[in-house]
Amino acid sequence: MESLLLQYPEFSCAGLLAFVIAASAWRQQGDAHLPLWLAEPAKACLSVSSQGYLGWLSKMLMQANRRNNFSYGDYACFKVYGPLLTLLLLFVVPPYAVLALTVVAFVAPDAVLALKVAQRQKEIYRALPQALDLMVLCVDAGLGLDATLQKISSEGSGIGQALNEELNILGHEIFLGVDREHAYAELYNRTGVDQLKTLGSALNQANKLGLSLSRILRGQSDFIRKKQSQNAEERAMKLPIYMSFPLWFFIMPALMLLVLGPSLIKFYQEMHGPGL
Repeated sequence: MESLLLQYPEFSCAGLLAFVIAASAWRQQGDAHLPLWLAEPAKACLSVSSQGYLGWLSKMLMQANRRNNFSYGDYACFKVYGPLLTLLLLFVVPPYAVLALTVVAFVAPDAVLALKVAQRQKEIYRALPQALDLMVLCVDAGLGLDATLQKISSEGSGIGQALNEELNILGHEIFLGVDREHAYAELYNRTGVDQLKTLGSALNQANKLGLSLSRILRGQSDFIRKKQSQNAEERAMKLPIYMSFPLWFFIMPALMLLVLGPSLIKFYQEMHGPGL
């Protein structure tokens, strides 16, 4: 292995660069980013993609809470330089394997980004009923919607971090004078959670028609909890179907071998004589 690295030192450099890109892409706080001289060429290469893909990428980065140009540059580096680095394996790996690795390296960033978005949406969805209950308590105590959002989005509210951040942004937008309907629409665009879209529509209607805000929030909380309970029951009902595949293809063959194996051996011995 050492002789191979000495003979091809570019592998060490490529591995180090890949590690830096991967570490930067997975960094949660986003304090450190790749230098511009490395990110700008990758962004230029990625810009030749179709407008549909670039729009999807922009939406996914926003919903994954990667909302600055530096994060876009890091993602572009991971998307562009990753497949290029796999081409260096042509010196030691067959071409068909390199082609497969290149395809995987090209598709992997999109899959990881989609997984990040799904995890964040699930976190927001699970924390939403608790946040609505806290909002009901604040409204019943006499606070307005703006003060309620500021109170709920505080660090000590106990709701999830992702929902905390989104409600904090929503509260700041409303405080700065942004139209409520537009602020609720932006909340949905930033997260992609359908329940927040429904909540924004309900709050907007309550503001226009003068409906009871406490009743609207309590109804939304009950609806989301009922929906979560139905989803849990649906997943529980699907478990027997999912378990049937490993049962028939892994457990049943082993069980049949244990049960019928001795009988088959004895039958074979009886058919071919006692000398075997």
